[in-house]
Amino acid sequence: MIDDLDDIRALLPGVDVSPVDALGGSDRSAVRRARISRPGEAPTTVIVKTFDQPGSWARESAALALLPPGTPAPRLLAAGASPPVVVMSDLGTGPNVADALLGTDPAAAEAAVYAWAEAIAAVHRATSGMRDAFRAELDARAQPGSAPLTSVAATLEQNIADLREACAPLGVAVPEPLADAFRAHAARLGDDAASALSPSDACPDNNVLTGDGLALIDFEHAEWRHVAWDVAYLRVPWPSCWCSWRLPDEVADRAIARYRQAAAPTLPYVATPEFDRDLSAATDLWAVLYSSWFLPQTLSGDPVASAKLDSPRRRALLLHRLDLARRTSAAPETAAFAEALRTALVSRWGEVPLALARAFRC
Repeated sequence: MIDDLDDIRALLPGVDVSPVDALGGSDRSAVRRARISRPGEAPTTVIVKTFDQPGSWARESAALALLPPGTPAPRLLAAGASPPVVVMSDLGTGPNVADALLGTDPAAAEAAVYAWAEAIAAVHRATSGMRDAFRAELDARAQPGSAPLTSVAATLEQNIADLREACAPLGVAVPEPLADAFRAHAARLGDDAASALSPSDACPDNNVLTGDGLALIDFEHAEWRHVAWDVAYLRVPWPSCWCSWRLPDEVADRAIARYRQAAAPTLPYVATPEFDRDLSAATDLWAVLYSSWFLPQTLSGDPVASAKLDSPRRRALLLHRLDLARRTSAAPETAAFAEALRTALVSRWGEVPLALARAFRC
């Protein structure tokens, strides 16, 4: 195996470091397992993550530095800016939620979804009220103020413009009252008092089951944002993820209830009707506004999120999300638009149902 860990040795002086195996990563980062040994201590393994983009490194290292001990996430052991690299504790080789969803045991899949909800609640609980601390951690790793705490406000108008452009070939308008509804949703989700640190990409494979329960991994998109953004992953479901198969409604409902029960001692707001309204707003934005992410590709084909993994087709995702919004949105403009866009797409494709995750088809 290639030993390219000299940068890690520089971060851990006096520690023997040797490679173990490559764990993959993404087009933004490479992840490896390494073995470290300190004099007088038993060897242990760590995870080494090297980033292509300094911004991703800043977010991951800032988030891990912020998380208090006991939070279900890796511990930051070392970080270096040049090259951008993070050394974190190794949570092991256990399965993740995606493994359970794509398995054959519905009870195991249901338990995994509940564990995910409780892990998200634990991160929200642990970081509630730490906005300024996260800002300071980001500013210590990037030009002060250059990294937005959340991308929602920074990209909202561009997302609206992208949706208009994507819908134009279908003859479906994005009228200004709809854009105003999106802005109103984003504004109500701008409450710092109901915000916490979010991995922002808490997909079913970005976690690992450990002896202490499910832990979240991959914080390279970490943001400070309203907690409803993460919880709405259960409603849509998994809007930014490759493993975005449908969840049974009753499983999603029970998982949200578990989140609320776990988070309420620190965030009593999540037990109030106001949280229901905010969850509905986040669901609307994930289901409708962010359909602009892959609507253009579906008009010329029917791609999957990942050709290498068990992913649903994009057309099925779009139609499912638009159907969700037209049935459940409390904003008349959003429901009407979802109905119009879905009708235009069905006239081209016919109905393309989104299947349940494999474990729930058994």
